[in-house]
Amino acid sequence: MLTPGAASLHQQVMQLPEVHFLSVQQQQQVDRLLINVLEMQLEQNKAFRGALSDYKKSPESPQVWKNTQVNYYSALSLSHDKQQLLALSSPHINELVTGFGPEGVTQFRTEFYLTGLNIEFYLHQEIRAFRDFVNDIFISPVPVLVVIFKVFFLALILSWWLRNSVRFIEALGDKMNQNSMANNLLLRLVWYVSRAHRAIAWLIMITLSLRIIAQLPSLQHLVFLEIFTWWILGGAIAVSFILEFAYQHSRKLSKAMITLRLSTIRLYVWGFITTGLIAQISEITLGKGTIYAWISSLIFFFYFLLTVYSLHKWKAYIFECLAARNEQPAVVQWAEANKQRWLFATLCTAIAAVWLILRALQHYLIELLSHYQIFSHALAYLFRIEVAKQTEIESDQAHLHKIRGDETFSYVLPGSENSLLLPGYAQQTYESLATYLLSDKPTVCILSGERGVGTTTLLRRFLHDVDDAQSIYVSCPHEGFDALVTKLCEMLDLPETGNEALLLTHLRSTAKCYLFAFDNVQRLVKPQVGGLAPLMRLTNLLRQSKNNHRAVLAIEKSSWRFVDRARGERLLFDLVEFLPRWSETEISELLTSRLSDDAQYALSFDGLALPRQWEKDEQTEEQRARHGFYRILWDYSDGNPTVALRFFRRSLFRNSETNTVQVRLFKIPSSEGLEKMPKPMLAVLRSIVQLEIASPEELTDCTRLSINEVISTLRYFQSRGYIEWSGDKSRVSDLWFRNITNILHRQHLLVK
Repeated sequence: MLTPGAASLHQQVMQLPEVHFLSVQQQQQVDRLLINVLEMQLEQNKAFRGALSDYKKSPESPQVWKNTQVNYYSALSLSHDKQQLLALSSPHINELVTGFGPEGVTQFRTEFYLTGLNIEFYLHQEIRAFRDFVNDIFISPVPVLVVIFKVFFLALILSWWLRNSVRFIEALGDKMNQNSMANNLLLRLVWYVSRAHRAIAWLIMITLSLRIIAQLPSLQHLVFLEIFTWWILGGAIAVSFILEFAYQHSRKLSKAMITLRLSTIRLYVWGFITTGLIAQISEITLGKGTIYAWISSLIFFFYFLLTVYSLHKWKAYIFECLAARNEQPAVVQWAEANKQRWLFATLCTAIAAVWLILRALQHYLIELLSHYQIFSHALAYLFRIEVAKQTEIESDQAHLHKIRGDETFSYVLPGSENSLLLPGYAQQTYESLATYLLSDKPTVCILSGERGVGTTTLLRRFLHDVDDAQSIYVSCPHEGFDALVTKLCEMLDLPETGNEALLLTHLRSTAKCYLFAFDNVQRLVKPQVGGLAPLMRLTNLLRQSKNNHRAVLAIEKSSWRFVDRARGERLLFDLVEFLPRWSETEISELLTSRLSDDAQYALSFDGLALPRQWEKDEQTEEQRARHGFYRILWDYSDGNPTVALRFFRRSLFRNSETNTVQVRLFKIPSSEGLEKMPKPMLAVLRSIVQLEIASPEELTDCTRLSINEVISTLRYFQSRGYIEWSGDKSRVSDLWFRNITNILHRQHLLVK
């Protein structure tokens, strides 16, 4: 139903390719077609005007109405062709047609005139549709009655929901709260929906009703009311959701600040709803032509004025926040200096607001990435390099003298048997073991972790929490299984000369229930053929007791790896759990708790050369230095609190000029010699780590090296400080513990 000219132009436009595939020739063809469309629009508007005038004179003539429809659809087709050609045309032509120049004004008048004709046509069309609708009712009212019934049924459902919705939503929330598997995000979604459930119900009701009514042949145009419904009523619902969300996350602010934030959000959201509705109606009725481009420009100008108004309201708060930031770039300092000048007030406020927003995003990004250990390790590594460079060039190094020996424990307090694990650390591991150890059933469990990670403290926590068994803590002696049996007999008030049989008889006959916590079980394991025999004897003793005795065996991860590989599935325990590494936050809390409260032993972090970090701005320089130094300790210790404390004490220096104890970066021993060490020598180191303390004879049995080779290797280790001697047995030096375990781990000789 198009005129021949409109149909021909539409056919040519449809044959054009996408904008990315246009050749130079086709681009010129687009410009020519656009000129033809603009010229034909003028002619078509005159023909459309004449057709409407003829229809007013003869409203009952079908041929006249058909001619009016042909002109309407031809004008509509030309508008769509113009929209498509503008999208394909060159930027210069597009700006010429849609801009504010003479040609743009001419096109604006043309489209505005066409809009008036379209409105007049819509009125005549709706009058005819309503007349046909009345005639259809008298012919057959059944379709109308069906529509009325459907709408009435929807109204009944809406009425029922409005009366019972509160009760159903509360019941759903209670059920989800009782379900431990419920998602926290789903709970929040239900809560937010409950705040606007009435408006949502009305929106659904109106939308469905309009779609049902639009099924009638003469009322199909009512479906366009759905656009207004969704923008206005749906926008009101969105405003309520956004304001509620903003309010829930603004409770820490003052009442005036909450009011200011909510009013700004309300302005922008309602502005978006209004401009969105206008833009969509303009696009549907006129297409993306000159009027649409002018409306888009006005919308941009509207948001610009709205932003200026919002900045004016926020000016006092923005510069108040800016005053609390100590370090500012030059442009922000200029903005703060010129904030009272009328010409620059808005610009200065915008600069300060953008900088504050970027700072907030930086803090959020760092906090988000800090949950990933690889990022924290990389950041700590960069800090450590920078600190080492700056420390080397400090001029006051000659005045710093390292604090050694027991004096360091006065500044960084030692732990005790009553030390508790930090809240939340290894909670999952504790709960898994508690299922077995705090029940009334016999069980033997394994707790494994790196040396110094808190295994002993967790064992004592189980002994403290058990209430239906007598708790017994046993630290396995270095002498082996027989010495352990003797120690157990002594703790159970059995004869000191008691043996394994007497101990087993007591465990079977006693009415008491015991919870045994065996610590340092790695002392019963030797990485050699037959080295698991003491551990097998202990587990067999516990399983043959038959009564409801429970036991947890704490063994270092390096030794457990040997046990697991040697026995595999033949060694069965009820549960094997591993202690995780400590997080950066947990290490920081531990180190802070170990600082002395005595002012005489206070530590100073002043002068600690740390690079700038994106930390919270309210932190002082000392707090930033402390936090950065704790991060370096966490990174080097690899989440081991004992190693972190050990090197914290090695970082204490006394300033001879001020007589204060200052914290400086500890010196990390070089691992170059360990990296180039032959595998047999690394095997000796691994055996020492696994045995905790080892004699040359034990190392000979474990490594299959001769006694002379072992003694020579130990002398080599001692000369470089890798090991220390305790009587006739050697142990890994505290200074080299982390370096050695890292090297063995990288060589796949040890599991940390």
